[in-house]
Formats: sequence, structure tokens, C-alpha cells
Amino acid sequence: MPRTVELEEFAGQARDLISAVAEEGESVVVIRHGAPVAVLVSHAAYQSQAVLADLPRWEEWVHELRASTAATAATAGGAVAPEMRLSDPPEIDKSLLGFDPASGVVGSDDGREFLASELTRLDVPVRDSGLVSEIYAAVLQLCEDKEHVYERDLRVVAQETLAEAPLRLRLLAVTVTSTTGLPATAEVTMELGHGPAMRREHGDGPLDAAFKAIQRLTQLEPEVQNMSLVSATKGSDAMAEAVVELVLEGRRAIGAGASTNAIEAGIHAYVNALNFLMEARTPA
Repeated sequence: MPRTVELEEFAGQARDLISAVAEEGESVVVIRHGAPVAVLVSHAAYQSQAVLADLPRWEEWVHELRASTAATAATAGGAVAPEMRLSDPPEIDKSLLGFDPASGVVGSDDGREFLASELTRLDVPVRDSGLVSEIYAAVLQLCEDKEHVYERDLRVVAQETLAEAPLRLRLLAVTVTSTTGLPATAEVTMELGHGPAMRREHGDGPLDAAFKAIQRLTQLEPEVQNMSLVSATKGSDAMAEAVVELVLEGRRAIGAGASTNAIEAGIHAYVNALNFLMEARTPA
């Protein structure tokens, strides 16, 4: 939950609060007479809003923030804004995917082309025609199994299919060590398509060290444009969901990862985004 602070106390705590926002990714709600008057979030989190627009956890964070400020206002006797309904994630029209059993259509060339264009729009491009066919078959099965299909479903299916394809990157193991005042160390073992390989690197933090190790293993150095790490469930053993946006040679891709270990979730997201970037470099 976001941290709350009274306006009268903000001036004396401003430096510490801004440091917490900038360095630790915290969010701070400033309240006056029990009502929220300002919200502090990091610049990186603000930039990530557009990237995460179709991902439910970002909207859940916003929803949680509203609930937190409303609860604070109610406790202090202030005005409470009406509760806003959490918006639905973007849904895909199944008929555009070539799935319309009522008309006797379960799969079509137009549907396959629509899927390929949607994947590109969602920054998970797949150029290999064989992989597109595999993803399309999985999406049609998803249409059969689910009443509603959402944009994030297409991303997840594409990501899982690509990760299992031959000659693609796959995280096999990772070990990180981090001590206050010392550089972090990450030892990453990956399947590179021609066999496993391991690399150990140092960095400013565990993720930085792991990303550097992956760069050395793959000989690719994409720029991390945005990254978000949120809790997918509640509790100390919560699942962490990570989203990473990478840019390489003018191409952009988004990868997502999940794990009970936040560092592993970030690494999985990085590897998945890198797979999409490598796929985008493949001649059509």
C-alpha cells in the first residue's frame, strides 16, 4: 500500500520521502484534513504507465491507491470520493481471430494475419511463420476454452510458445548475492540454443548484475527502457510479476515474468523480451 503523510509533516520529511520514491520505488500520498491532495511516484513508474496499460496489476495498483486514500479520508472524517470500478482489460473480438463457430469458422488465414499484426502491436513480434502457426493454434484453443480472450492472453501464449521453441534463450538457473555497501553478484546459467552456458558478473544490484551476465552470454546489449515489479498476490510469499521493456537496434519488445522470487521474475521478463527482440531480427 502507498505510504501516507500529513501535509503539515511533509516539509520536515520531504527529503526522506522523495529519496524513498526515487531509490526504493515507494509511492507517497500527501493528505490534508483527511483528504488526499498529492501523490508522489517515481519518474520511471510514471513512464511505465503507458507500457503497462493493458496489464491488470498496474490498474490494480491504481485501484489500491484510490482505496487507500478513501480509507484514510473516511478515518479522518474527510470527504470520500465515490469508489471507481476497476476497468476491464482490453478484450479481443474472437471473430477477428477467425473463431466464429456459429458461422462454422474455426481458423482462417485472415485470423492468422490479424493475430500476427496484434502481436506486433503488443510489442511481442513473431516473424517465423512456423511459430506464428503454433501460436495461432494455441490461441484458437484458448478461444474454445475461454468465454473472453484478452490482449494479455495473446502475449502470454506467444511468450510461452517462443520460450519453448528450438534455438531460443531459456533461463536455467540463477544465483545472486547482495551485501550492503558491496557490488551485487549474479551467476546466470542459460540455454542458448546450442547448449547451456554460465556467466558471473557484478552490478549495482542483483538485477543489474544478472542483466550484465545475460548480455555477456548472448553478446546483445539492449537498453532497458522501462521496468515494473509488482506483487501479484498478497502475503510474504506473494508471487511477483515483472514487466520489462527493451529496445535494441530500434526495435522494441516487452517481456513479462512471474516467480515467488522477485529477482527471478525480473530476469524471466528480461529473457522473454530478449527472445522477442531476437525473433524480430529474424528475416520474415
